[in-house]
Amino acid sequence: MSRRIAVLLGALVITSSALAQVKDGANKQIEKIRGAWKVEKVLSGKTEVARNPTSGQWIEFRNDGRYVNHTTSIDSGSFRLNENDSRLYLESQLQPDDAKIVEWEIVLTNNSLTMSPVSTGGNKKASKDKMKYVYVRIDKGSATVNN
Repeated sequence: MSRRIAVLLGALVITSSALAQVKDGANKQIEKIRGAWKVEKVLSGKTEVARNPTSGQWIEFRNDGRYVNHTTSIDSGSFRLNENDSRLYLESQLQPDDAKIVEWEIVLTNNSLTMSPVSTGGNKKASKDKMKYVYVRIDKGSATVNN
């Protein structure tokens, strides 16, 4: 009987430790994305389309769940991150009457963020033509680049 209790307690400790590690990993993803990122290169499939496309292109993810995207025009809104599926959702609020949510597949490391738009509807392009935007970190945390 005491052997069964010891086995059950051991299994409980291992399970709770594994769950804590999963939870810590999920928390780290949202924390890793916070800060400012500059476009380093743009890829079409595996072909590099542009390196350092323009020095003024950046995106910032803030602690309050908002983002600012400075590309050819300035966009801002709220963002959500699904860590389990590596999906980022940007809800543009540039035009309040025409708010849209854009879904991105992301690969996130300490100093690199790769974003690929997720096709919706029936017009899915071949994966070799899929655009990828590679960003490098320029600022950690929630300090703003331009206010």
